[in-house]
Amino acid sequence: MKLGAKSWLAMAASMLAGGCTASDIGPEYVNIDEEESEVLFFGPGLAEGYRQVLTGTDEKFVHRTVALYGPKAGIFPHARIRYAETPPGRQFKRDLKAEATIKHWGWFRDKTVETGATGVTVNAMGRIGYAAATADGVACLVWRQPMGIRDNGGVGTRLLSGYYCKGEGPMISAAEAESIVKLIGHREYGPIDPPEGWSDNNGTVRIAVMWKNASSGLDHFRGIIRVPREGENGAIQVGPRGGRKCSGPLIPAGAQDGRAVMKWSMTCSDGLTAKGSLRYRQKDDYVIGEGEDSEGRNLALID
Repeated sequence: MKLGAKSWLAMAASMLAGGCTASDIGPEYVNIDEEESEVLFFGPGLAEGYRQVLTGTDEKFVHRTVALYGPKAGIFPHARIRYAETPPGRQFKRDLKAEATIKHWGWFRDKTVETGATGVTVNAMGRIGYAAATADGVACLVWRQPMGIRDNGGVGTRLLSGYYCKGEGPMISAAEAESIVKLIGHREYGPIDPPEGWSDNNGTVRIAVMWKNASSGLDHFRGIIRVPREGENGAIQVGPRGGRKCSGPLIPAGAQDGRAVMKWSMTCSDGLTAKGSLRYRQKDDYVIGEGEDSEGRNLALID
């Protein structure tokens, strides 16, 4: 069987970086697109690379997301992140230094590991501990970040951990380690923007959506658009939030004042539909749009 480039890259990244399937963390977990994941990571060398994200809630009502990142080609860099959130009234109890988590990651198994710089810094979600290491000469970084409510001996209601391996080379310095962990975020608890020069997969642009609700207030959603390529339609996705997740086509409709005009429509998981238009400027990913849902309520789209 001959594999295409995309299939080969997916298989190679899965084998080399410890790719996960639903069976790794339970049958209740499902694959989602990166744009649907609450976890954000803009690690060096990972733009437009391989992605796999699984999410779900286990029998103890702990919500988990596992995200795997790989390069556009080859083996390095690659990364893996685990995020977990407890149900109300429960907390994580165990506190560990970042360097103690190296043994938790299968990629380091049976390798000669040496640790380097360790420390604590602050990213968009709060304090995060990190430790640099080499594994058979490959420069890596691990981190651990408990967050949320802490009382009665608990360390938090949310926990994020992960590792990033950049390839063969010298140990990652403390300054570089701090710059990398600041590229980790969470869409709700610590949203961050991609660094300058980052290129999203498939021409995607993140948007904010303000959606009028029944009480004359506004609901705020996050979403993305996939910009249409020549001869093709694009796509729009909004949510998930509050039981609502929407998606639909984004169709080119000419140009106005140097901006591409597009028509969009969405069908939502709670039965609503919506449609409207937006204007897009490629040089700075400028987006502004408007629309109306099937109950006559207005939407505004901005970037």
